[in-house]
Amino acid sequence: MYFSNREAEIILLLLRNAQGMTREDLMKRLHVSKRTVYRELSSLETTLAHLQIQLVKKQNYYQMVGEPAAMTQLRQQLSTEDNIGYFDVRRRQSAITCRLLLTNDIVKMKTFADDFGVSSATIAQDLTTIEPIFTDYRLQIVRKKAQGIQVTGKESNRRRVLSGVLNSEINEYEFFEYLEKNNRATQKNEYSSMYFIKLLDSELLAISFQAITKYQKSDFQYLSDSQLQQLTIVLTVSAMRIAEEQTLDELKHVDKNELFKDQHLAINLFNQFPESIRDHVNMLELEFLALQIQGMSFAIPKNIMLENYDLALSYQVRELIADVTTRFAWDFRQDDTLFKDLMAHLSAALKRSHSQIPELNNPVLTKIKTEYSNLYKDVSAALVKVFPETHFVDSEIAYIVIHFASSYEKRVKKAEVSALVLCANGIGTAKILETRLRKNVPEIKHFKVSRVSELNNLDLSQYDLVLSTIFLPGFPMKYKMISPLLLQSEIKEIKDDIVTQYGTPKTVAKKQVTTDSKVLAKKTQDFKEVYQAMRTANDILERVTVQKINNANQDLLATLTQITTSLDGLMLSDPHRVAELLIKRMRKAPVGIPGTAMALIHTTDSTIKKPFFSIYDLSDALDVEGMDNKPIALTRVLLMLGPANMNFAENSLMGKISGSIIESDLNLEIYKTGTQSIVYQLISSLFLDEIKVINDAATPE
Repeated sequence: MYFSNREAEIILLLLRNAQGMTREDLMKRLHVSKRTVYRELSSLETTLAHLQIQLVKKQNYYQMVGEPAAMTQLRQQLSTEDNIGYFDVRRRQSAITCRLLLTNDIVKMKTFADDFGVSSATIAQDLTTIEPIFTDYRLQIVRKKAQGIQVTGKESNRRRVLSGVLNSEINEYEFFEYLEKNNRATQKNEYSSMYFIKLLDSELLAISFQAITKYQKSDFQYLSDSQLQQLTIVLTVSAMRIAEEQTLDELKHVDKNELFKDQHLAINLFNQFPESIRDHVNMLELEFLALQIQGMSFAIPKNIMLENYDLALSYQVRELIADVTTRFAWDFRQDDTLFKDLMAHLSAALKRSHSQIPELNNPVLTKIKTEYSNLYKDVSAALVKVFPETHFVDSEIAYIVIHFASSYEKRVKKAEVSALVLCANGIGTAKILETRLRKNVPEIKHFKVSRVSELNNLDLSQYDLVLSTIFLPGFPMKYKMISPLLLQSEIKEIKDDIVTQYGTPKTVAKKQVTTDSKVLAKKTQDFKEVYQAMRTANDILERVTVQKINNANQDLLATLTQITTSLDGLMLSDPHRVAELLIKRMRKAPVGIPGTAMALIHTTDSTIKKPFFSIYDLSDALDVEGMDNKPIALTRVLLMLGPANMNFAENSLMGKISGSIIESDLNLEIYKTGTQSIVYQLISSLFLDEIKVINDAATPE
């Protein structure tokens, strides 16, 4: 049986006071509110019931009642309770940090010394060690002579540090198993993070988890296990602080327009809580939670034709990739997956740069900094150059390095064994692990990379071996712990295990159970998709031109109206409307390509009949803003138009054009000075590559 620190405190108090204690006595001794005492007593009642001990109330006094043998067992368990004994120095310091942040009261040094079984001098040293993290987030540990210690500072910063430390110390597997009420998660072991889980109010934690689960498929489907855990902890901590009447009173760096969607989601999450919490949720609470949600969202538009596509960011990502390519002497520029992943990651990272919560003691990030030290150094320098106004913390840089490391490690080889890979650190880490496994363990044929939160939905019998990057206390199958970077020693151990336990690698034929009729139907559908992509590509290519426009004495709107009017009928049904939409899009975000006289001007609308791309050379230059927020003299317009609802093939092909413009120096030069023939050849080549990708995706394995 596991007792949280506060439960253990209450039990010891009740054991020492056999006549019982009042609620007011407990409030004074524990330095907590009436509401907290009620919650703790309710939780303790359930915990004690497992030992056949009752928590009863007689004349306003609380007492524990049970058989002598049960009471003896309780005393023995408390005396040998290892939730503190397993704490090394680092975890003790994390626990002290959390305990300080969970209360606004003064805490005596001796209280910590007694709780953790160390001297007051050791606690003083711990406080000196953890003080920098408080300082980084503008919090202060105030030492009050003859009284104790207390944390002061903004409530928003208090929550960020508390949530970050809890998330760093809590094991994802134990966390989700605890929330699913699976008994095997409560097994005691030296790696258990149950102490930190128990610091969270169990009732509010359950509500938070249920609220997030309710919206997981619609709004949080792209979050990794770590992010789902982090969001659940942030929401629970906010609810706990609101319950303690510690609401937010100030929050800086908030763009209310960008937060609108996530703020609405924050409202939905808080609406799942009881009235006592909901009634105290103010606008700042919604904005704080929305900032955390926004910072975790990696789902961004992949097509430049969409209104909310961040064209300026795409330029910066290309710059970043090019700069790292030069520094590291390895060409990352041709990896489309790297570009898309960095677009998604940096879109979120830039938003959360002012709401970042600390991430401590992450062995994955530590390993990245050591195993890829040169790449880490080069990416760090490139980030400073490309994003000079943004401060990236070490953990954020490490996550960005993971994407480059994944690209660097990327290889494709066939193998012959089925493996389930459990990775809680997100898609970038999972990709590194999968590519290294494919490269170094050719015996493995089929991979399933899963979140630990999805384990209950998997048939574990389908897998020959289970590999996990995190400890899985109580997991029902034999599994092997590995690092996300897959060290050489681990590769050898996996190979030896395969030979020892499975003999000659098996040939997996599970996918061949599909009936002939289903295979035929799928091939027919695949053929239609590829054929449609080829027709779409041909239609776009036939309309590609490079032509001159006389725009003397015309402003930008008049120039664009002249261009769109020339497309009236076959391509557009309302050229004036499209011209105005193009202007509106340019006002929303700059589209000029730095270092050139070009601008990629684009929009989508229901009055546009087909996807369209062409180039127009202007007789007179027009001043427009570049993606780097510097003015350029526009003389060449790259015009992209698309229907309001484009299909998959149309989206893919138009996206291929837009992505290619700043993909390489050669492409940029072709779009900048190329004739119609040369531009046509480039786009033909791009479309051929894209159709191959579509064809590969459609081909059954």
